[in-house]
Amino acid sequence: MVDITFRGEPVTVTGNETGAGQIAPDFTLTGTALNPVKLSDFKDKVKIISVFPSIDTGVCALQTKRFNNEASKLGEDIVILCISKDLPFAQSRFCGAEGIDKVIMLSDYKDNEFGEKYGFLLKELGLLTRGVIVIDKDNVVQYVEYVKEVAEEPNYRKAIDEAKNALHYSAANLATKLEIAGLTNEQIEQTLSILKNHLEKRLPPFITDYLGEIFDGKKLEISDILKTQAEVFTDEVKDAFTKITEFFAKKTVR
Repeated sequence: MVDITFRGEPVTVTGNETGAGQIAPDFTLTGTALNPVKLSDFKDKVKIISVFPSIDTGVCALQTKRFNNEASKLGEDIVILCISKDLPFAQSRFCGAEGIDKVIMLSDYKDNEFGEKYGFLLKELGLLTRGVIVIDKDNVVQYVEYVKEVAEEPNYRKAIDEAKNALHYSAANLATKLEIAGLTNEQIEQTLSILKNHLEKRLPPFITDYLGEIFDGKKLEISDILKTQAEVFTDEVKDAFTKITEFFAKKTVR
């Protein structure tokens, strides 16, 4: 049982408590256009789920604005879902008034489906408690925060960092994929080292194309692997590109 207080007084949280490592159960909530939205609609993305009691309170408004600002920096592989029991009309009104356009607002007002499945329903108030969940592309829960005091804000930085980390969990299988593609151990080690040092921005298409040529005959396989497994090349893109090309120029895969 999660210990939560609301303005210093203990409250009861009901439903199935969520923990890291669990498979995230699917749910269907209501969007601002009264459209049904499922968690599975975002199966190819890392999901940050921002949960709060009501958009018409100060802390909840701050939480939504903060995540909206963060969303613009995260790229298309991470989506932020903001969930409360507010009516979709209230969520839509707030977004219009505050210029909220980077997150997806969802309402659990109908059946308490999210609240029950994820253990976020406040029994005494009939609202959702405050917290954050991070779910990876494989639908595994990687991080959960139940904010201990409902009136306080969540740990934004921790949630964002966990979401970024979730982008790269599948990279643990990258070495195996590269080995299957025909790279030597030395090439695999060098590739992983370069990618690890530049995991921030999506690999530009022109670079994956050129790398495909370097890998000689493995163009489609290697390009696809790098596109889906790596978020690379920040301000040091030229330096990284040079290192890769120099290393593989004389060691093409035959």
